[in-house]
Amino acid sequence: MKTICAVLLISMAFMVNTVKAEEKVFAGWILHMFLSGQLKEYTPRGGMSECLKVKRKIMRSQGQMHVGARWECKTGKLMLRKYKVGNTSEKWLPIEHLGK
Repeated sequence: MKTICAVLLISMAFMVNTVKAEEKVFAGWILHMFLSGQLKEYTPRGGMSECLKVKRKIMRSQGQMHVGARWECKTGKLMLRKYKVGNTSEKWLPIEHLGK
């Protein structure tokens, strides 16, 4: 009985201390990765030139042997969520593709 009460108290304390995650919409250039014609990955970029630069680096490192992935830079919208990294820094990561 004591262990059940302790678990309940800990879980209630955790629920009180959780903060709703911060989210925001990003509208701009996005680097898309398609595998077998389906969108698998997407990352926001600062602009067209940055997106194309990263795409070129990926294409060079992939080589001609790896034909499965297709990379594309285009504008769109993403839902981003803020995550804590370590004790002091934060990072915004994409969680959903909202289309154009």
